[in-house]
Amino acid sequence: MTEPTLDLEDIQGNLLRGYHMPLALHIAFALDQVPAARRLIGRLAGLGANGLPQVSTAALWQDRPSCAINLGLTYAGLQKLGLPQAVLQRFPPSFAQGPAWPDRARALGDTGISDPQHWELGSPGDPAVHLLLSINARLQSRLDELAADLCKAFFDAGASEVWRRQAEALPQDRVHFGYRDGIAQPRIRGVDERRIGAAQSSRNDAQPEAPAGDFLLGRRYVNSYGGNFLGDLPPALGDNATYGAFRVLRQDAAAFERVLQRNARRWKIDNPEWLAAKMMGRWRSGAPLVRDPDRDPGSRPELDGDTINDFDYAPGRQDEQRYDDARGLRCPAGAHIRRLNPRGGMAMGQPHTRRIVRRAMPYGPEYVAGDGQYLDDGVDRGLLGYFLCGDLAMQFEFLQSVWANQDLSACGLRGTRDPILGAHPAEGGRFVIRTDDRRDPIVITDLPRLVSTRGALYCLLPGIGGLRHLASLT
Repeated sequence: MTEPTLDLEDIQGNLLRGYHMPLALHIAFALDQVPAARRLIGRLAGLGANGLPQVSTAALWQDRPSCAINLGLTYAGLQKLGLPQAVLQRFPPSFAQGPAWPDRARALGDTGISDPQHWELGSPGDPAVHLLLSINARLQSRLDELAADLCKAFFDAGASEVWRRQAEALPQDRVHFGYRDGIAQPRIRGVDERRIGAAQSSRNDAQPEAPAGDFLLGRRYVNSYGGNFLGDLPPALGDNATYGAFRVLRQDAAAFERVLQRNARRWKIDNPEWLAAKMMGRWRSGAPLVRDPDRDPGSRPELDGDTINDFDYAPGRQDEQRYDDARGLRCPAGAHIRRLNPRGGMAMGQPHTRRIVRRAMPYGPEYVAGDGQYLDDGVDRGLLGYFLCGDLAMQFEFLQSVWANQDLSACGLRGTRDPILGAHPAEGGRFVIRTDDRRDPIVITDLPRLVSTRGALYCLLPGIGGLRHLASLT
């Protein structure tokens, strides 16, 4: 069956293109006056009075814009807007219950310091969030201006602001742990990244294009399992929609550097960066260990587009010359990128599935060590943004609960969790580095929790038609 052409003018733009603007602001609202809120959503989707910016889509750009906005709605928000109960009950339980649901939070590793009771966004004791407004901009002055205009429109519509946080790109597009970020997004079939102004993925990528149905609902899109994630939702609401797990993640950069220094001394490793690469599966420049196992080749812009994602952990049928790292001698089986994306490996199902699109940026100032001492400076820093997918349970939650946090009975994984993202026990987590068959592995046993959850929401990001459908409810 021929897949439908993507309707770029209906799909919210943050799924198919990374905006590549250095600033982002996310504002959560409670909608108190329903008719006014519906009218405002309609205006933002191009209905009625002018004067407000429109929700950004994936439509072709004539000129790159200076800003972009997107809207996500929680299950509570859809209830508030008056979506009929017969429709609400058709949503998957993961979306309806949300990330703070006790059993779900435990499965995701959101316990202890990450318990929803401690969250700044989405905590069960806080006011319900109905709508999440996301603004990307190139300049702070433009971001401030747009935020002021949009907040006034929401306040005039009787909404109240519940939460806000700004994110800002770090130099060289790195995260607070020092790694280059945003280099392994799925290539979605049917998307001409050059034409829509998206970040160009690796021209040579060992992974195949992902079907549009892995991320978009409705419209006869077919996902990796031969179906469509729309389920029984009405096409008027669900066509071209996607689900987003919005997360506020605190990153303990000082603790991470202390782990590297302490274990380099313990295991007599000259270069702590080798440990950092083993834990991530890439050098901090982004170069994959499978291709460069011994040293970081550094960032090579003229080559990165050809090589940075052109790897797998075992040869494929069409590439028998690719290095076979099935035993994890180059990239450990438990490394962050390998646990969360086994690539061609047969890990609990068919390969190259359960992928997500991440649209997140750092928040907080860059960590700077003082006189070589990696001390906690008490500053809150981390990552916030969306993890986008077609099915929260099969994609985002599976990655987080199973591949990141379960004790998997496989060589190099038993008794461990994801070294970067894992909810390690109080006594310290384990990470295994195999070197060769003649030497015992290096086993790190003192991993603290490096990433903790500070907030979370599950949102539906409808297409423009879906937003207009919500605006038409009575």
